[in-house]
Amino acid sequence: MLPRFRTATYLSIITALWCWVLTAGYTIWKFGYVDGYLELGEIPFNPTIPITYLTLFMLTIGAFGVTFVVGIIATMVSPPRWHLWAVLAAWCIGAGVAAIDVSFLFLDHGGGTWLPHEALRATFFHPIVTPFWIILGLAGTASLTRPLRTD
Repeated sequence: MLPRFRTATYLSIITALWCWVLTAGYTIWKFGYVDGYLELGEIPFNPTIPITYLTLFMLTIGAFGVTFVVGIIATMVSPPRWHLWAVLAAWCIGAGVAAIDVSFLFLDHGGGTWLPHEALRATFFHPIVTPFWIILGLAGTASLTRPLRTD
C-alpha cells in the first residue's frame, strides 16, 4: 500500500506543479501582455488588486491544488496501466478550474450573471495559443511522469 501511495503522490506532485507553472505562464502572457493588465497595474473592476507577475502567478494556485487532489485520488484508485490517463485527466481538470477562476476575476463588470464557459470564452480563450497550451500541458505531463509510470 505504501509504494502505491508514494507513486501516486509523486505523480500528482509532478503533474500539479507542471499544471500550475504552465497555467501561470499562460495567464501572465494572456492577461499581462495581451490584455495589458501588467502595464495598467490593476483590474478596472476591482482596482484594490494590484497586478504584478507574482499576483498573476498566485491567482492560478488553484491549478496546483485541484490537480494534486484529483491526481492522487485518480492514481490511487486506478490500476498502474491507467496512471497516464489519470494524470492527464488531473491536468485537464486542474487547468480548467484555474482558467475559469481567473476568467471571472478579469471580467470588467464582475460577471455575476455569466456561466463559467462564457467567462472562459470571453477572457481566457485565445484561438491560436490556447490549443497549444493544452497540447503542451498534456505532452509535458506524459513526458515528465514517464519514469514513474509502470505502463
